[in-house]
Amino acid sequence: MLDVKYDVFGSLENNCYLITDTATGKSALVDCTEDSQKMRSFIGDCELEYILLTHGHFDHIAGVKGIRELTDAKVVISSEDSPMLSSSKASLAAFCGAQQNNTVADMIVGDGDTITLGESTIKVISTPGHTKGGLCYICDDKIFTGDTLFFCSCGRTDFPGGSSA
Repeated sequence: MLDVKYDVFGSLENNCYLITDTATGKSALVDCTEDSQKMRSFIGDCELEYILLTHGHFDHIAGVKGIRELTDAKVVISSEDSPMLSSSKASLAAFCGAQQNNTVADMIVGDGDTITLGESTIKVISTPGHTKGGLCYICDDKIFTGDTLFFCSCGRTDFPGGSSA
């Protein structure tokens, strides 16, 4: 069984989710928009095993380096979006005038892969469109979509690497 905690972070008001396996206390953070006191309080003293990235745009990865250093969590992303972790041009940070703290992935995942979180299983599905390597994560009866879906809308597909096909 999983417990899900949710909050909104950053000037672009991105959703972040903390998923915790209730049997073991092991947790995963879905997207890491910033390394701030608010984010650190959100994570608290949980046993963070993974940072699950839905895609590599700067507004979803900006806090990865700092939170990884704090928690030793493994950074999980698709092979297509992995280069965005170390390129402010690819992540669109340079385009938006944002600063990027470069980092690398610990785990590359793709469609059909599974991730074990304590006694729970997270299924990975590939959802290209917003980016070439967009991912969604399915846990129990929940799906975490990042920018694949927006509230009352599909995600934007007009960025470099995006496709509405």
